[in-house]
Amino acid sequence: IQLWDTAGQERFRKSMVQHYYRNVHAVVFVYDMTNMASFHSLPSWIEECKQHLLANDIPRILVGNKCDLRSAIQVPTDLAQKFADTHSMPLFETSAKNPNDNDHVEAIFMTLAHKLKSHKPLMLSQPPDNGVTLKPETKPAVTCWC
Repeated sequence: IQLWDTAGQERFRKSMVQHYYRNVHAVVFVYDMTNMASFHSLPSWIEECKQHLLANDIPRILVGNKCDLRSAIQVPTDLAQKFADTHSMPLFETSAKNPNDNDHVEAIFMTLAHKLKSHKPLMLSQPPDNGVTLKPETKPAVTCWC
């Protein structure tokens, strides 16, 4: 699995954006639960995926981060769940920092792995046998006049 975290790399985005979407098999949208603007930017990220021809059936997961900062939370779970349901994504809330709140990290990746496995083959299948068989050319016997 190769993961690309594009956060904080805005100066490289214009030149690298095509590489972000090449051969994508799944998308994990992460927002900051303590920052409503982060949540409100999700539709533009979904739209960017559409602009780069990612099919709607590609597995997607929504993750709210920083759930450990309970007193600073601006994005309520019910709002995030409605958004996730509207876009057919499972929702996880977790903390990348607090070990007591990061138990969902494993569940996120297990869900992603399950969705990838059941979605479609990730490897190209062998080309179909079209019935053409190449045989070595038989050479006529040559009489030696030595």
